Amino acid sequence: MRRKRLLSFTCLMLFVIFNTLAQDIETAPFESVPDEPKPTLKERVYFGGNLGAQFGNYTMINVAPLVGFKINQKWSVGSQITYSYIKINNLSFQDHIYGGSLFTRYFIFKNFFAHTEYEALNGNWKGTGERFNVNSLFVGGGYLYKFSNRAGLGISAMFNVLPSTYSPYRNPIINAGFTFGL
Repeated sequence: MRRKRLLSFTCLMLFVIFNTLAQDIETAPFESVPDEPKPTLKERVYFGGNLGAQFGNYTMINVAPLVGFKINQKWSVGSQITYSYIKINNLSFQDHIYGGSLFTRYFIFKNFFAHTEYEALNGNWKGTGERFNVNSLFVGGGYLYKFSNRAGLGISAMFNVLPSTYSPYRNPIINAGFTFGL
């Protein structure tokens, strides 16, 4: 029953987000102020990503750069690549996990955003040497703290609505990362 409610909530959230996005697409990509020019391609592209590390019996090092494109002032789409090294000492296990994701982000209020992301990671999930993909669909939101007009720190909370036995994530997933070129 809980899974049905989570799936219903996810579908409703996706419907609301995409319905809002469709309304924005119908309007001009960037509403221009009379004396202000439309942003250039360079001004619409942004970069960022996440770095993470954990050491001890369970060691994990993660690098995940991203690139995004602002469709308008509130909505952006992008892609992220991910590489992780994992080592579990007491199981004599280590693996290199890699993959990528596509995401969309919509700013609902000034610095608060809704976020949806599809990710595929390839790894030796069973420890047998056989590599296969694990897919995830994240739905959630976050807050972007701006240091300046062009840089900020984003913090988000998301739920993986495609749980898998082999998924490296447990709900909720909390992320933090820097963005440049806002």
